[in-house]
Amino acid sequence: MNTAQVNFSSMDYAKFSNQDENDSGYTELNTAFTSFEKQYQMNFNVTDMETENIFEQRNFNQECEDDASDFYPSDPDDTIGEGTSKIKIEQKRKKYQTRALKIFRDLTENMSAPWRDELDVDNAFISNMYKFNEEKQRWVKKGPVVIFLLKKQFRLVTYNLYGQQAPSLNIKLWEFMSKYSKNDDHKILISSFGRNFKNKVLINTSIAYLKDVIDTSRLNEYELSLIQNKKVNICNSTVIPYPEEDSSNIVFYFKATEDLKRFMEAFDKACNELYYIGCQKRYNTFINEQPVLNYQDHPVNKVCQYPYKNQDLFIALSQRGFEYKPIEDETGKLLNDRVKCSFCGTSYAGWFTNYDSIDSVHRQHHNSIQYRCPFLNIN
Repeated sequence: MNTAQVNFSSMDYAKFSNQDENDSGYTELNTAFTSFEKQYQMNFNVTDMETENIFEQRNFNQECEDDASDFYPSDPDDTIGEGTSKIKIEQKRKKYQTRALKIFRDLTENMSAPWRDELDVDNAFISNMYKFNEEKQRWVKKGPVVIFLLKKQFRLVTYNLYGQQAPSLNIKLWEFMSKYSKNDDHKILISSFGRNFKNKVLINTSIAYLKDVIDTSRLNEYELSLIQNKKVNICNSTVIPYPEEDSSNIVFYFKATEDLKRFMEAFDKACNELYYIGCQKRYNTFINEQPVLNYQDHPVNKVCQYPYKNQDLFIALSQRGFEYKPIEDETGKLLNDRVKCSFCGTSYAGWFTNYDSIDSVHRQHHNSIQYRCPFLNIN
């Protein structure tokens, strides 16, 4: 069998086409979702998806902002009402661009800033962000953000344009994200696929005597007597990112269609690159020896190669998210034909009789996440 590298970049990667982008006006989110719903029904066969699918359509209507971003103070000038002139829109875009540029400079000039070396002004995008609150079943406005697409780590990170300068969204990009996204003239809906990191704020408050927390060496006796029994409250806060338990729906709303188009091009490009990289990496596991793990995923100092030789099957498995992962089960038996999904963890030891059986096996043995694995619909 020819075991040369496969050029996955020559293969088709399914994506949904953009909608008409001639509308340059600003439209409120709760009044302009009709075309989005039609595209959703047309491009995604909802009837074939489980009822618990993460892309189940909901009314896009924010009832209130009481559970908006932890770090974003409401800005009364943030929302533009109906009938607003294009000049006002351009003024608002300029305001956001100035704020985003300041954040970009602060991050790139701060030696301790995360992903400092990966920030690129050409891959910075400004939008309003909305997230769906699963508990209260409503969309919540998170406010204006600057979006950074990190090329090396393949991550999507957002920073609030107002409030504390901390990542408000930190998502690992997956190769199927572009295919599963949906957009109209101004909005794009994406899913975090459970890979977003939320910000948890820990606050520690303590009481201390003032004389114990300041330098008293330069105070005279009278000044010392004044603060002898004075107490102060000391408040320390720490922001700790932690992974979310389930996926969340996110909407980026761009005030100009050209801004959305530029973001979509960069987003599609990043997902395409990931698709080719991921397919090639998974394909290589089938043509090269792989370390054997035990049932607890610990190495057992053995290597093994996939026992069957079928390049077309290797390509099909790679495109559907599977990689070769041999293990020893609890009894010590070597499962030398075991494959595992790189996203949901579905594993199977056995010979695939045809390409159609890949998806059926995937569905049958899929039990690690609550929704259908996105790799089941990538091709």
